[in-house]
Amino acid sequence: MSQPITVVFQAALLQEVQPFLRRVRATHLPGAGPPAWEFTRGPNMGAVVVSGMGEAATARSAAWVCQRYQPRDIISLGFGGAVTPELPPGAVVLGETYWRYDPATQTLDELPAPPWPNWSSAWVERLRASGLPVFQGSMVTTRGIVHKAGHAALLHHLPHPVLDLETSAAVLAAQVRSLPFLALRAITDVAGEEIPDFLKEAARQGQTPSGAAALAWLAADPRRLAVLLHLWGRSRLAARHLTQALEQVVEVW
Repeated sequence: MSQPITVVFQAALLQEVQPFLRRVRATHLPGAGPPAWEFTRGPNMGAVVVSGMGEAATARSAAWVCQRYQPRDIISLGFGGAVTPELPPGAVVLGETYWRYDPATQTLDELPAPPWPNWSSAWVERLRASGLPVFQGSMVTTRGIVHKAGHAALLHHLPHPVLDLETSAAVLAAQVRSLPFLALRAITDVAGEEIPDFLKEAARQGQTPSGAAALAWLAADPRRLAVLLHLWGRSRLAARHLTQALEQVVEVW
């Protein structure tokens, strides 16, 4: 590392950050630790780390990130599921509040996060002016992928709630180290849409979804092809929008 890292972007899956890595011509780092890349923008240097799915993987990755880089800011990002109908496909939701939800006990706990210093209404408007569907909302982390229809009523009071599997662990890592924090989630599944079972199983096991698992799920019912193609298209849209948002982030860091 030739200079201090200004900010670390932490994602669960390579698909979430791959377009951004190409755009900034990031350099992959060989060796131990989670998959990581470094890039330079102007006088600043950033890193992108792919942790794997779930809170445990995110916590391990965050500990590695902080030990290696001692960054100024942490930004958690990735795909998310909309709970309420006002969030369209590909919407980029910026975290205003952070929550952990236990579907078994229906317990919802708020997690305070050190504020990101570059957050401002002008910056949000700049994102919207770039053509992105941007919302400010509530990041709700669960231990596994939940059936949204069974829990939406309990989360409906939150502003623009988005479900994910990792943000709470990143928030806690930032809390411990008093690091400014921001989360961005791009919507892949809108309200009323559910995640396929093979992805739920990968999340339950803390594994990265594999092509083999997707093919096995498809082989059990070839009619599921439409579901896979739909999710693939949504993921590509979400990744493009995340890239546009991250390009705006590095302009103000």
